Amino acid sequence: MKDVLAHWESLKDGADLPKASRIDPFDLRPHLGDLFMVRVGNQGQDFTYSLIGTRITGVLDRDTTGQRVEDTFPEDHPILSIYRLIHDRRIPVRTHGQLSWVHKDYKRFESVMMPLVDDEGTVIKVLGAAVYFSDA
Repeated sequence: MKDVLAHWESLKDGADLPKASRIDPFDLRPHLGDLFMVRVGNQGQDFTYSLIGTRITGVLDRDTTGQRVEDTFPEDHPILSIYRLIHDRRIPVRTHGQLSWVHKDYKRFESVMMPLVDDEGTVIKVLGAAVYFSDA
């Protein structure tokens, strides 16, 4: 995950945030299975998964590509607040915890989510990477 964050940082080119158009999957090949991409809509109120890596779908036993984030987590999960924070404050966020929302409390995760902008500087996507660990 440090590699993905370092790559995101390298794409800034002096700006506060990197442009979404600068993301090239070829540059992130070793991490493709761990990546996810979220489209931001409605001025930071709607979030939809546009890409979910195969290692993520394998661990979660589901592919939520094309689904709204709020429809893929329990109602009391803080994920929407996290995405809104990323959008509004224009900062990357690291999260970690257990996979209780998919009934896999024996697995832990760590993720980093990083905002990407369009040519006008509006946050339009969030690039994320997630890794998983077993407690056993």
